[in-house]
Amino acid sequence: MQNQTTPNYRNLFVGLNVQTLTLDGSKLRYINFDNAASTPPLRAVLDAVNDFSAYYSSVHRGTGFRSQLSTHVYEQARQITLRFVGADAETHTCIFSKNATESLNKLARRFPFTPDRRSLGSILGASD
Repeated sequence: MQNQTTPNYRNLFVGLNVQTLTLDGSKLRYINFDNAASTPPLRAVLDAVNDFSAYYSSVHRGTGFRSQLSTHVYEQARQITLRFVGADAETHTCIFSKNATESLNKLARRFPFTPDRRSLGSILGASD
């Protein structure tokens, strides 16, 4: 059997090797047990955000070059996301949100609830 090595995915993320001060004054590598709420960013994402920061401006709010560029990139991200999940842009919409709770709240407000349908209310806010 050939010896296979596991790729080092840790290098793809920012801050995984940061040492944290402990109560006794020593330092240890921090272990994040709550990735659902605070997943470290991918290095490639951080680099892309930093690269675009000089051009960023309000999305859908201005007529200047930077605002128009930001709007174009934002809308392009919607199209890329729709293609990634196999959705048709003619019949589907991509809505970005801050977190799962906000997403579920947006969905719940738009879902056609009727007396015979169950509510999503019991799961909303579960991550808070």
